Amino acid sequence: MFSFLDMINSSLSYFNLDAKLKARIYIGIASAGDIYLVYVTFRLFANQVWLRGFLYCLAMVAITYFLYLNFVYYFLGKTSQLDFISPRFAKITGQKFDSNGKRVGSGRAAQAGPVIANQSNGLFSGDNTIPAVVAIDDYEQHNLQRVVDQLLTNGIFVNDYNGLDEAQIVAQYNETGKPVQALNTHSVPPYFELEHDRLRHRLEIYIGINQMERRAVGHIVRIGLTDVHSAHQKYRIYLAGLAVTAGPHKIAGRRGSTILTTADYRLNAQVAYRERNEEE
Repeated sequence: MFSFLDMINSSLSYFNLDAKLKARIYIGIASAGDIYLVYVTFRLFANQVWLRGFLYCLAMVAITYFLYLNFVYYFLGKTSQLDFISPRFAKITGQKFDSNGKRVGSGRAAQAGPVIANQSNGLFSGDNTIPAVVAIDDYEQHNLQRVVDQLLTNGIFVNDYNGLDEAQIVAQYNETGKPVQALNTHSVPPYFELEHDRLRHRLEIYIGINQMERRAVGHIVRIGLTDVHSAHQKYRIYLAGLAVTAGPHKIAGRRGSTILTTADYRLNAQVAYRERNEEE
């Protein structure tokens, strides 16, 4: 029985599931195992196997307690008053809590202000710029990850959660319901450009620490509400602005702590346009 449950549990790692949904699935799997443990404990006591039955009973009570804590948190969105374990376990792992059970940050992230790249791709009139939808395939995502890692290593990008400490991250998550990304929101690559890939018939975005080390990281599929192919036939398209978003982020955990999760990076692009002449 336990081998079967463990097989189901392990198989979940192959799916890209939301952390909250995955936790709920784990609760369901553990509940099935706990019910089976109740049955085994009852049979042991019925057969007067007292010592083994007592040990199974202790295990059943412990599992039921943790299932209760997780059910309250992941299904009801609350923290139980009977949760005495989480803050103590967090202290063992190095986190610190105040008298109210809330985590106290080191303050270094709060002292660090947002880092804004000074690089620019020129000045464009806001009347002639429009948001663009960027698609990223597996090859481009691999390139994007490599470029971001390089920019983080060189200190051009910063994983500082916009200077928020743990308590502020929890407060922002509870207010907006959205994860707080590690990468600063002003993460503009020092070099970016838009190039027409005639072979694949698409507008490819390149970024890098400089032009010599640029990589293809995404391609535009829509400009405003217009398909990119239709827009490209009528207008000359220029990449006016670009920022890297998403990636690793934190969500609120128990008792003021946070949970770090991972995600792919994305691109926010602004394009400028100019109507083509007959010669172009």
